[in-house]
Amino acid sequence: MVEEAIHNHPNVEEQEVEVIQALEQRIERMEQTHEQRLEQRLDQRIEELRTMLGTLNLHADQNVGDGSWAQRVLPHEPPVVQRIPHKI
Repeated sequence: MVEEAIHNHPNVEEQEVEVIQALEQRIERMEQTHEQRLEQRLDQRIEELRTMLGTLNLHADQNVGDGSWAQRVLPHEPPVVQRIPHKI
């Protein structure tokens, strides 16, 4: 179809340039969409990690000065198990 349009156009070179430019613009839009989705996923993952660190009472910038790992002992608590009666 593209080749047909090129051959039917009075200025073939001009038409080829327009087709190439249109394809380049489409590729650029696709790349931007991909980058935006990747950034959103990274932002979401960072937020999930911050939530997990907060749950452990740690902070993302903890011990940045000396580069060591945080050494904390967290109390071990048994999991809470609830039994829900089945309705018949």
